[in-house]
Amino acid sequence: MRNHQSISKFLGVWPILAPLLLFQLSSAFGQLAPEVAKFGYADTIFVNGKIVSMDDRSSSANAGNIYQGIAVKGDQIVKLGTSAEVRALAGPDTKILDLKGRTLIPGIVEPHSHIYGAAIQYLDRFGFKYPPDGIIVSMQADRDLEKTQAIMRETIQEAVKKVDPGQWVILRIVGHPEAPNEANFWGWTRRLTNRKTLDLWSSENPLLVRPGPRGWINSKALEMLNDFLPGYSASIQETMHGDVIHEDIAAIGWVGSQEMSVIDWELFLQKLPPTILAQALKLVSEDFAALGVSTFSSRIQFPKIMTGYATLAGLGQMPIRFAGHYEIHRMPTDPQQTRQIYRRTGVLQGIGDDYFWFDGVASERWDSIYPESCTGPDTQAPPHIKAREVCPQPGELPWDTLENALKAGWRLAGVHMCGSEAARSFFKMIDRARAVNGWSMEDVRAARLTGEHCNLIGKAPDIIQGLKDYGIILSCGPNYLHDTRDWIKDYGPQIEPFILPFKTWLDSGVKLVGQHYGARARDQGTARFQPPFYLMWLSATRLYDGEVWQPEERIDRVQALKMYSTWASEYVLKEDKLGSLEEGKFADLLVIDRDYFTIPLDDILKIRPLMTMVGGKMVVLQESLAEDFGMQAVGPAYTFADKDVEHIGKPRSEIVEMFADN
Repeated sequence: MRNHQSISKFLGVWPILAPLLLFQLSSAFGQLAPEVAKFGYADTIFVNGKIVSMDDRSSSANAGNIYQGIAVKGDQIVKLGTSAEVRALAGPDTKILDLKGRTLIPGIVEPHSHIYGAAIQYLDRFGFKYPPDGIIVSMQADRDLEKTQAIMRETIQEAVKKVDPGQWVILRIVGHPEAPNEANFWGWTRRLTNRKTLDLWSSENPLLVRPGPRGWINSKALEMLNDFLPGYSASIQETMHGDVIHEDIAAIGWVGSQEMSVIDWELFLQKLPPTILAQALKLVSEDFAALGVSTFSSRIQFPKIMTGYATLAGLGQMPIRFAGHYEIHRMPTDPQQTRQIYRRTGVLQGIGDDYFWFDGVASERWDSIYPESCTGPDTQAPPHIKAREVCPQPGELPWDTLENALKAGWRLAGVHMCGSEAARSFFKMIDRARAVNGWSMEDVRAARLTGEHCNLIGKAPDIIQGLKDYGIILSCGPNYLHDTRDWIKDYGPQIEPFILPFKTWLDSGVKLVGQHYGARARDQGTARFQPPFYLMWLSATRLYDGEVWQPEERIDRVQALKMYSTWASEYVLKEDKLGSLEEGKFADLLVIDRDYFTIPLDDILKIRPLMTMVGGKMVVLQESLAEDFGMQAVGPAYTFADKDVEHIGKPRSEIVEMFADN
């Protein structure tokens, strides 16, 4: 018994004695690396690579230090240096992986992508029918509005014959290949249909028509939604700015993205077990890891989404990291209760762990993207064009809700700030809140408030000064260059200087990060996703639809990568742990098949992520690199085809022809 106790005591102190014994033994055979003495032998070492740290935080085109090797222990980087220097951390069980000259960079930090939306598409793998009580039908729009309406009528009437009374019919409208955005535009401008017409086609079945971010519901759907979410009608009247456009929104049946999405997430999924949703979210996260993403940020607008991620995090199965902005006020319920919600929750930002944490309150409806961005007196246009602009005012639901959140101490992150006059309104709202709280401007800057999309914020001196004074981080998708022709059609050449002046902002000291990495093509005759480095290429070329837009606003490729790494880590409030390769930071690593920094600019589109490591764990390892490493492939395969690259930047007519056989 005494011997057994002695052995147990020795085994108990072994983890403490081991580094000491290793150190003493090393004296006889050479000096032990200090990192081994401190942390133990590395788990994984990469050698013979071009390891670009991206540790230069300035607005310059300097990428920072470049190394040959990197050593990982647990979830952290413990050594960067030459291949020989990192090999010194190898023990008998260390994996030593030869990069053979490949480039390794920090994992992508995506500041604004709602990736969870695709989880619904995976639910059938778990035996869940979506929608649980109804059908989804699709149609392609015609170039002519009246012909499109006739196709809608026929499609809906045929669908109603296939379901029982009370079951849902969801109609998805796909744009015409020659004008993919036209049906979407009819939705934004309330021209496609109305509730009264839909009632003629479907009186006994709840109906949702989705041509894009704006859609319609019929009376049966409105009745069900008001029963499910009391206050739904009153909410859409305010969130859809009914008082501004002088229409009864419930009467016309017009709904926005969240008013439609609440049907998907809360009504249809109300009986879905959280564990199943968690696994669907896991699959979506792994898909994004295959694009090189190790951290993303997004609003969380519904309790079901929160429950799914909380469940996944609780199981310890988050493949990538998630910085969530709370947007629970987008639940379409009593507007007066909504205005006060963030005063009642307490300030939750900072709560969470290194895989899932709160970083503020968002709002999609401060102002909006094309055709609603608010430029106010900065531009002149015909009355019907200016009438579309969504310009926030005190007393409106989005304004009051955000002001109350800020007064309560919440950080505002993920707020859509798309036009110049909307930016000025944002500054005014901040001033109203800080006057109540007694904050200095330094207090405001320390909060790191953000503005999203930035379509038409522009570069007027007062706007640039305001962005700097308030310390606002702009999260801007270069893919909004896609709207350039539409903006010019509506406003003329006066609008061009307003469109995403990246270089002017950076040169002026404005904080800039990216968004919509790996985004779906919006108007190129295809439903495919863009190659993952597309937005960096677009930032550096500004080539869209066969034309370079404002070439003077192009930025360097290194600056474009900083938008999705170094600078983006500040957006998610984790710059001490993410965004660059430095000793002590998380081992969130991305191996790519081409040297992003030296290849011809257009070849950036051909870059393929080969490995994504998050916290020292390989979440994705593609077959080609796995063979070199002598390992099994991990995670989903990279699926972009040659056509996904070849169509980039070409005129629309060529794109439509290229994809005509699909």
